Amino acid sequence: MAKSYDYQSAFDIIGPVMMGPSSSHTAGAVKIGNSARAVLGDAPKSLEIHYYESFAKTHQGHGTDVAIVGGAMGYSTFDNRIKSSLDIAKQENIKVDIFEEDGESIGQHPNCAFIKADTEDGRHIEVIGISIGGGTIKLKGINVNGLEVELNNGLPLLEIDGEIDKAQINHLINDFSDMNIDFGDEIAKISDYNGLVVFPLNKAISESSLNKINDKYSDLNVSYIK
Repeated sequence: MAKSYDYQSAFDIIGPVMMGPSSSHTAGAVKIGNSARAVLGDAPKSLEIHYYESFAKTHQGHGTDVAIVGGAMGYSTFDNRIKSSLDIAKQENIKVDIFEEDGESIGQHPNCAFIKADTEDGRHIEVIGISIGGGTIKLKGINVNGLEVELNNGLPLLEIDGEIDKAQINHLINDFSDMNIDFGDEIAKISDYNGLVVFPLNKAISESSLNKINDKYSDLNVSYIK
């Protein structure tokens, strides 16, 4: 199995281009929100955000709220709409609830956010993300419509869910190998009728490879989290 790294380059440590004041509390928070949006696959109807430890104490002063909400709305770290994301969410009738939790972080890190989100058509997802510095994040858990996997992985990731079983996961693995996608061991949860599988990626995948996956598995929800 290929060795994974929390940081892919010096730019991950320096941090991305973005509005301040803190890469951990703003850039990282945007990426946690982006991750939730990627798994959700559509604009959120509602967002419920739970903060732990450092995020719980400083989220308002450090812009974490606008960062996570903006990220969940699909904005990048350098999008000027980030600073107005709470107002935009209100204008678009997106319900946003924010909670400051006591006690230890469920992500085993002080900069932790637990996001619950719903779409208009009833898709429900949950994402636990931690911001580890320089705008870099790890995901600690993903839940889609009640199926949940525990993680401890940085980005990028491929998340796939729907009517999927072990045989289809093996087909995915074979197809990824044929496309020379560099991936690690899958993390999966299978129920009687549905499945959720996450593939950690050791490097970014091309748009053409992603299009091939989406075309061949159009009956599944495929999310590229980057």
